[in-house]
Amino acid sequence: MWVKGSALLGMCVLLVVLAGSPSRASEDEAHQVRIGLVSSLFRDTSEALMQIIMRPFKSLLEKQTGMKGQLVSGGDAQHLGQRLKQGEVHLGIFHGVEYAWAKSRFPQLKPLLIAVNKQPFLRAHLLVRAEGAIQGIDDLKGRTIDLPTLSREHCWLFLERRCVPVGQKADKFFARINRPRDAAYAIENVIEGTSHAAVVDDADLAAYRTQSPESFAKIRLLKQSEPFPCAVIAYQPGTLSDSLLAQFRTGMLAAKNSKQGQRMMQMCRITSFEEVPEDFDKTLEDIAKAYPPPPLK
Repeated sequence: MWVKGSALLGMCVLLVVLAGSPSRASEDEAHQVRIGLVSSLFRDTSEALMQIIMRPFKSLLEKQTGMKGQLVSGGDAQHLGQRLKQGEVHLGIFHGVEYAWAKSRFPQLKPLLIAVNKQPFLRAHLLVRAEGAIQGIDDLKGRTIDLPTLSREHCWLFLERRCVPVGQKADKFFARINRPRDAAYAIENVIEGTSHAAVVDDADLAAYRTQSPESFAKIRLLKQSEPFPCAVIAYQPGTLSDSLLAQFRTGMLAAKNSKQGQRMMQMCRITSFEEVPEDFDKTLEDIAKAYPPPPLK
C-alpha cells in the first residue's frame, strides 16, 4: 500500500516517540497515552484508513515499550486545543499555522517539538509556464490550477488566500482545481499546458529542481508564500508528568539516528524532530496575523 504525506504525521510521531524511547515506561506511567490529531490531517486520507495502516505499528509499539498509545481525531485546531486543555488528550499534533490559531485562544499550550523537513519552516509556491502569458493573479481567472494530492495545510491556505483576489473563493475563481498524485505531475502539467498553474511545497519544488533541471527551467515563479511554522507536537502542562514528556522528547530527537526512525519519518516527509526554536513565538504571531483563523463554529 502506498502511504505518504501529512495525513500520517500523527502515526509516525507515535511510532518514533514510543518505539524510539530509550527505556520502558515506569509502572505509574504505563497508562494509555492519547494523541489527538487535528482534522486537517485527514483532508485527503480518512481517519478510518489511517487507523488501518496503524495496526501493525501499534503492535510493534506495545511489544517494544509496554506503553499503550491511542490516536484519536481531535477536530479542528480550536477543538483540539480545548481537548488538550481539558485533559481529554495528552498530546496534540497540529500544522504549525493551526497551532498558532489554537495558541491564541489557549495560551497555556506548550510546543514539545517541531517536525522538520530539511528546513525549520514551510513555504508554498505558485508556478506557471515560463514562456506563458500569465503575469499576475488576475490572469488566472477562469483557468485551471493543480494542487497535488496530500498537500499540507500551508499549501491549501496559500491557494485559498493568496492565489485569488481578495474576497474571492478559489473554487469560484478557477475553472477547476486539479489534484494530481504529486508535485512532479503538477509541474509537468503546467509545462505541457494541461494546467495553467500549480501550487507546490518548497521541499517538493527543490527536489524537482535537483531531479529534473531541464524541465525546471520551463517554469516560472509567480508568487511565493510567507514562511509557515513547521508541524508541532503540543501539550497542556500538567496532563503528563515531566519524566514522560522528557522520554517522548528524547525518543523523538534520537529518531533521526535510527534506520527504523528514518524510514517512518520519510513516509511523513519529515527528516527530523527538533527542539522548538527560540523565536518560535514570534513566528506564530506573524503567521496568525498573515493568516487569521477562520470564524469559530
